[in-house]
Amino acid sequence: MPFEGVTPLCVRSAQWTKHFVLIAIISLLSACGGGSSGPDAPQQSLSEQPSSQQPETETEPETEEITVPYDSARDGDIDGVHIWQMPDAPDGSRPDQSWLAVGSDAEGEIYISGHDHQTNAMLYRMYQHDDTLRWVGDAKSASEAANNWQTNETAEKFHTRPIHHNGTVYVATLDTSDMNNSFLNTRGFHWYGYQPADNSFTDLSATEPNGVGAQTLQIVTIQKDPVNNLLYGMSIPENKLVRYDIATGTTTVLGKPSAWTGYFYSNRFMWVDSRGRVYITGGSSRNQWNQGESASTFNHVWYYDPQSGFGELPAFALQGPNAMEVGQWDRRRENLYVSDDQGNIYRFNDAAASWTFLGRPSFSSSLKTWVFQLSADGEKIYIGLSDGARDNAIYEYDIATGDSYELMVINELDPISGAEAFITGYDSWDSTGSFYISDFSMYDGDNAYMLGINPVRIKAAKGLLDELVEVNVEDSGSDIRIARSGIAMESLEVLYEIRGYSSTDDWVATSHGEVTLAANQTSLSLNPNGLSQPSDSAVASTQFWLIADGNDYIVAEKRSVGLGN
Repeated sequence: MPFEGVTPLCVRSAQWTKHFVLIAIISLLSACGGGSSGPDAPQQSLSEQPSSQQPETETEPETEEITVPYDSARDGDIDGVHIWQMPDAPDGSRPDQSWLAVGSDAEGEIYISGHDHQTNAMLYRMYQHDDTLRWVGDAKSASEAANNWQTNETAEKFHTRPIHHNGTVYVATLDTSDMNNSFLNTRGFHWYGYQPADNSFTDLSATEPNGVGAQTLQIVTIQKDPVNNLLYGMSIPENKLVRYDIATGTTTVLGKPSAWTGYFYSNRFMWVDSRGRVYITGGSSRNQWNQGESASTFNHVWYYDPQSGFGELPAFALQGPNAMEVGQWDRRRENLYVSDDQGNIYRFNDAAASWTFLGRPSFSSSLKTWVFQLSADGEKIYIGLSDGARDNAIYEYDIATGDSYELMVINELDPISGAEAFITGYDSWDSTGSFYISDFSMYDGDNAYMLGINPVRIKAAKGLLDELVEVNVEDSGSDIRIARSGIAMESLEVLYEIRGYSSTDDWVATSHGEVTLAANQTSLSLNPNGLSQPSDSAVASTQFWLIADGNDYIVAEKRSVGLGN
């Protein structure tokens, strides 16, 4: 990996693969102010460390070195953009690609997988507190630690978006994505789990029969059923649905609709409603992937119901026989927005189990839609295009009007990563209103990049917003005071959450709300007693949190206050 902007003595990021080299370079970084420290705290820069001229009573705080491969953020060419390049795994495995494999947890920690598309797949975590992207595990090393890696076994990639559920981040392996019989020559897929609490990455399938989730099957996407504590996965190219019972650690192969015959393009996004029904799609009209599958079979949505089995929904019509590629629920989990790889956008309403085609952005459907980020206020979708003759870009799509425009071109944000061929990533927001995407080419010898993009900062920098508005919150006696920066000529809707914590400080419940600052109003006070509280018997204390809306404003560092019991 080339190091951009490197001085002879101070190396900004790490791509080493041997631990003794890692330790030596980190020691050099400590001496010259680069790098960062420990899994939970940033290392001091040279300017922050006590100088030799300071009183001897001042001592340097103890710091903990990062002992895994990592990269620190660098700024893009526009405010609101940060770039990381995925480091090699400790064994030298290189993250050449990252297909639809970026996700986040409820607190905004970012997880992304990188893979060499040949032998091994790695998982990384972006720590918000110090903006470092760190290797947290890989398929081969986790399976070897569990004595569940066979001679000549490979794990081509984690194609799955990392799914966070009950304190664990889940991924599954895909060892071949060809639409032929090549999967029959594989051992079968593995489930893996990353536990942020103790920074462990484990092979969950090591305890399953034959050490795999299912023999020869390979998983291209996964989804969770949070109500019933289940995971679902879809195989490629057979399009068989599998279910993983988290409590028992066992996988069941559920099969597929009888009308789904042969090999064809598998959905990269499926979803589970509040009733436990799984919605699935398949097929592609693109010559690149079409296998001669029946258009009438795949021009609508299908489902799996735990009680009744597989069924079809002809009323859930699609704009052609194209599987769903990306999607994201709104923050209350009431409406889901999804798209195929041609940019056709649909809305699923959970309460009514209804389906609506909304439209598509104003770019050619020959380009691939693999980026899809719904703003927290539910008004905009940031939808990407790549793999075409034009520059990779992200459009802003207005859900209410169907209007769209090109918001950003990737090589304008950062010419280095902008030269890559593909951008992917959906539903991957941090806690301050930035979303994250992967940026890479195939087999070019260049490790994949991750970009953090704050659309509000970009709109302000490009003059699409009159000003950059920042919102903060603070205690004001018995009330909560919310204030915004700027000239405040227009009204502003501000989003918030009240988070409920157990007696052991676990986040167990959430209620959502909005307040409006009227035109010319710079602040307002709220009485906590008048706010809707999270409903859960385990709640022992609550906190008020401002939520970045991803559209009109950013949140200040001071964005939460305690509400007591």
